[in-house]
Amino acid sequence: MGYTLELRAGSVDGVVAELREPTLSGADVADQRGDDDLLDEVVGRWSEFAHAAAQAARAGGGALDAGMASYVVAVVHGTTHWYGALGHSSSGGEDFRAFLAGPVVQALGGDLVRHLLNRELAGMSSGEYPSVGWVSNAELRAAVAGGLPDDAGDLGTQDEDGLLQLVAAVRRAAAGGLDLFGVYG
Repeated sequence: MGYTLELRAGSVDGVVAELREPTLSGADVADQRGDDDLLDEVVGRWSEFAHAAAQAARAGGGALDAGMASYVVAVVHGTTHWYGALGHSSSGGEDFRAFLAGPVVQALGGDLVRHLLNRELAGMSSGEYPSVGWVSNAELRAAVAGGLPDDAGDLGTQDEDGLLQLVAAVRRAAAGGLDLFGVYG
């Protein structure tokens, strides 16, 4: 079993608006989901999850269980664009966390990395997998203005590729006026 940190770009305001006033249907998301691991149950119970998420978003949010977290991820998938992904095996989780806490924090900053991994969205947050985080375009532009590395040094091929992919996603989203989402699961 493996885990993936998906990088997606779009509008936080647009995602929050969709959570508060759902327009997507289960069929819309089922057609767009590709090979991600969205639970079939979420698509089958779409209206129930949409109603619950809308109520939670209007009431200020709250903690998400695994089903609601998967619904939120489906909304993010349905309202954003793919920017890439970094993955690791289940046995590689400790190394991946060390990579994020070390070289990625040094390159992008601690707040940006924390926000990308898990951040409240419409007041909702998840301690379950999958988790969603996001970084605003203003935060991305500040990171770019603060200086991002052009190379990854001597981290090793996989970590070098991962760091350069993250830096490229930050630059691209910042330049495009987009917010950057992280979906980890």
